[in-house]
Amino acid sequence: MRRVALFIALFLLTIAPVRAQVCTASISSINFGSIAPATTSSATVSGSVTVTCSGFVLNLPVRACINIGTGSGGASFSPRFASNGTDTLQYNLYADSAGSTVWGSRRSASYGAVAVDIPLTIALGTASGSRTLPFYARVPAGQTTLVAGVYTSAFSGATQAEMTYQQYLLTAPSCSTLTANSNALSFTVSATVINDCTLAATNINFGTAGVLNGTLNATGTLSVACTSNDPYSIALSAGSGSGASVADRRMTKSGGSEQVRYQLYQNAAYTTPWGDGIGGTSAVTGTGSGSSQAITVYARVLPQTTPSAGNYSDTIIATITY
Repeated sequence: MRRVALFIALFLLTIAPVRAQVCTASISSINFGSIAPATTSSATVSGSVTVTCSGFVLNLPVRACINIGTGSGGASFSPRFASNGTDTLQYNLYADSAGSTVWGSRRSASYGAVAVDIPLTIALGTASGSRTLPFYARVPAGQTTLVAGVYTSAFSGATQAEMTYQQYLLTAPSCSTLTANSNALSFTVSATVINDCTLAATNINFGTAGVLNGTLNATGTLSVACTSNDPYSIALSAGSGSGASVADRRMTKSGGSEQVRYQLYQNAAYTTPWGDGIGGTSAVTGTGSGSSQAITVYARVLPQTTPSAGNYSDTIIATITY
């Protein structure tokens, strides 16, 4: 009988299941989409991290700490950087939608890891639970010198993306010191900087003239802001005057049909007419710097037969191609 009893006891010990007490985490990658430095004020997107725990014997809560490093784009926590060759884009990751809490790591003295507390419930003899938290990513405004391209930062390996966790009874462990049960995570941050331009113009006013027996000169300004290194050209239309062309622009009397001929030029010497780039006429070309560039439009009325008194005007359409 003793041999039988001993055999049964050993058999029962052999088939008893071993419970694996584990927590796993998944974190979404961040894609800011298209960023236009000339027009984008800022860009904010959100992601999420999910922690799942299973196989625990007791239904005590689990403290999980999500540690996020600086990423492959640079060595700074605030701001973080995504890179495109030697060019960098500033961004950061936040635990709150207001962007006041930078998501960091226990390896940083200034920016801590995010704590996730997971309550466990018992079912079929084991305790398990899951929790999902949002996080936020933001590209700040003012990065006007960015060049077009795809900017990325990779988070891979325990020093860049890591979860540590521990079950606790009364007091949750601090994420600044929790190193138990380390799990490496992986995700990426990306943004595509695109070529983009803005264009604004001031009016040109020749003032008041009596008899058009002398030359009248005036200037206006086009303000252009294009993505850094982005080539552009600016064409000016013939205007709205009847019979006008880019070689013979015309202002028309308000409420009438009489006209005053004038021309627009690219240079202060009034030797290069500003055209629409069609039929042998030339547009103005340039390269974006990321900042606003002021381009002067030179206007001239040559001596001509003086029409009746009144207000004469024209509307020019400026078109920028980039």
